[in-house]
Amino acid sequence: MKQLFLITILSVFVLAGYAQQDAKAKEILEKVTKTTQSLASLDAKFSFEMNNKAENIKDKSLGSIVLKNKKYKLNVPQMGLQVTCDGKTIWTYMVNSNEVTISNLDEATDDLMDPSKIFTIYEKGFNYKFLNESVDAGVPVYNIDLTPQKPSGEIQKIKLMIDKQKMLIHGAVMNGKDGNTIIVTVTQYKTDGVYNDSDFVFDSKKYKGIEVVDMR
Repeated sequence: MKQLFLITILSVFVLAGYAQQDAKAKEILEKVTKTTQSLASLDAKFSFEMNNKAENIKDKSLGSIVLKNKKYKLNVPQMGLQVTCDGKTIWTYMVNSNEVTISNLDEATDDLMDPSKIFTIYEKGFNYKFLNESVDAGVPVYNIDLTPQKPSGEIQKIKLMIDKQKMLIHGAVMNGKDGNTIIVTVTQYKTDGVYNDSDFVFDSKKYKGIEVVDMR
């Protein structure tokens, strides 16, 4: 669950790699990439919903994420989850258990969970197809389907919604092979924030009695 959650959130904000197939989708995704690359940082608030009809599960949470190049900081208070990455190391802090797990980026994640992959979006990852245009919560969007080139893994399909005016990700719907449907909707963007590198380092000394699990 934690892995799929992180993959979903990061794929929304950094665009997973895709293959060259659908010309219109390619043009749209290139514009989103260009917009995102031009930003010194990206701060977004989002809603996260997971549904599983077979298991009678319907959970909804609110969260925020800050990205600066390969660095990011994700916070989902209702899940008690904080993930901090300085581009090399990932700290996953579980608030309720007061435990942090430390991993190297290349060991803890695949391509989808590395924001730097936005710079190699043509290499591998997903096939894509432009679906249509629609309006979501009053926002005009482009809808694009992404399907994994590799059948292995947890993801069956992702539908991206691109804000036509901002040319940024408005939201995504991810279907997992386990029957989970995850819906992420961006509720607010901030693109003029100033962040230091130290903002993307988890300092365990600030948490009294914390349990540190170092997997490096």
